Amino acid sequence: MNSGKDQDSDRGFIAASFRSHWLLLILVGCLLIVAGGVAITVPTISSIAPNEALGLVLMLVGIVQITQSGKMRREALFAWHLGLGLVAAIGGVLVILDPFPGIVTITVLMAIVFSLHGLTQIAFAAKVRSLQGWRWFLVAGCVALLAAGLLIMKLPYDHSFTPATVGGVSLLFAGWAYVAMALNARTRQSEVAG
Repeated sequence: MNSGKDQDSDRGFIAASFRSHWLLLILVGCLLIVAGGVAITVPTISSIAPNEALGLVLMLVGIVQITQSGKMRREALFAWHLGLGLVAAIGGVLVILDPFPGIVTITVLMAIVFSLHGLTQIAFAAKVRSLQGWRWFLVAGCVALLAAGLLIMKLPYDHSFTPATVGGVSLLFAGWAYVAMALNARTRQSEVAG
């Protein structure tokens, strides 16, 4: 019986957090959208290796999400933001350093990072399914899992379609999920205040 009340309490707290931190969450979403755009375009217009571009982007996104987790006062939100941040930051560092040459390829490592990201987003969507906008996190999680699958399949990549492109698209969807949920929370807050 208590677990149902705890879940309702968590959902209420998450909704309140999205309402009170809506601007911060929109900024995080915009950062993810910009990071996705950078991951997609930089390798096609410069000589920077696609893996390095995606690694740097993941590392930056991870650091921002870890920092943002400090603003979340409840276990569920703190753990979710911290987990996403750690997965992205550690994955980004590993992609750049490539510590397992020959054993685990960079592509497989990126696929693991995106699958963990996707599973985390899907779990979060399930937790907040009573809130408007939760489906965007579900979609973002599914896109991340699809990106992981495409990376594992090792499609024939060329200079304009790289693993960074696949990862960038996933980041675009994750960013939009933050923006959509924060805007929904802001709209609801305005309706309640008005």
